[in-house]
Amino acid sequence: MVASKIRGVLVSVHGVGVLIRGPSGAGKSLIALNLMRRGHKLVSDDLVEVVAEEGGIPIGRSIEEHVRIEVRGLGIFRASTLIPEGTVFSSPIHLVVDLDAYDPVRDAGRIVPETGLCRLLQSDVIQVRLPLPERSDPALLIELLARQFKETGTVTP
Repeated sequence: MVASKIRGVLVSVHGVGVLIRGPSGAGKSLIALNLMRRGHKLVSDDLVEVVAEEGGIPIGRSIEEHVRIEVRGLGIFRASTLIPEGTVFSSPIHLVVDLDAYDPVRDAGRIVPETGLCRLLQSDVIQVRLPLPERSDPALLIELLARQFKETGTVTP
């Protein structure tokens, strides 16, 4: 079984595995915590172990037995102590969401997500660039992307 480790946060949102990537300090863990608070499940924070199961579907899991989450400024916590039943052992990875700064020139007027494909082990996974304007709710945006993917198999309307 081939395995790889990827920097990011993996959350199961509406049963859709979403790998959230972005630079250090971008808010990935806070987004995961907000998603957990809304009933979704954290798989791994900061470092995700990815394996290819039969059929080539990438599966992500925590490198720790009890997944921990960093709450910047407060410390590192066992996620299940913050939100009981807010974690799950593993999840297929269906979407990769790359957090990015909002660029008024590039992003103004955009009505469909900027998408592509990301190669994870031997599989192509839909990749979405998520520009974040100030005061946006990235957890809500990720919920919407996951729901769209679950209902249609894509992230574009």
